[in-house]
Amino acid sequence: MPDIRNFSANSELLYSWGRYLYWADLMYRDWDKFMAEKGADAKKATPEWLGVTSYWAASLYVVIEGWETAKFKDPIVEGLLGISNYKDVLRKLRNGTFHYQPSLISQKVKEFFHTPDVNLWLHFLHEEFCRWLRDCVETVERGARLSPEQSQEWRDDFADLVGWLPLRPAEQELESLRRLTVETREELDASRSDSEAARDLRASLGGYDTAVKETTERVRQYRRDRLAELGLNPDDYIA
Repeated sequence: MPDIRNFSANSELLYSWGRYLYWADLMYRDWDKFMAEKGADAKKATPEWLGVTSYWAASLYVVIEGWETAKFKDPIVEGLLGISNYKDVLRKLRNGTFHYQPSLISQKVKEFFHTPDVNLWLHFLHEEFCRWLRDCVETVERGARLSPEQSQEWRDDFADLVGWLPLRPAEQELESLRRLTVETREELDASRSDSEAARDLRASLGGYDTAVKETTERVRQYRRDRLAELGLNPDDYIA
């Protein structure tokens, strides 16, 4: 089993930061569950809506602090952190959330929710942090030249230590399709059938590769669209 502690001199910084991102992701899940259950009526339940939103947003500011302390780098993350005064209003929200305020809704909290497009920025920043962490884990795999079995052990150990490993978009669905493709191909090879139905089925097995390419392109376009909505030039960040 590979020793994940030996992959990087800054490994503990990565694991510590990843854990704070995991905790922020737990808060995001609470927010997402609440919004899914309440739908258009979410803001009518003001105390709960304010709580789940503020706790998720405030926890992500701690992730920003860790990112900057560890001196991690990524062009898209750096671009997002440099937009407008978003980071500063998020810092104030964190203070207003985790430091007692005598007013029912403090000015620090109001400023965040009155800032245009800050929710879009928050969502995209969270997604990009998760993407960067997954990229980092996979970079370690490539650099250490791990076998498929060792890669899985490394990912499992990382998830056990940090709390989870962020998934790629549609990763679970694509993995299910991949397994089905492999199983079907093995069954066809074992049967040695040359019937018309078998030939048609073999011809359809390229659907997995097509799905991967289509998903990759959709994700790429989604990220470009979000950057443009936030006033950044996508060509500066994504080819």
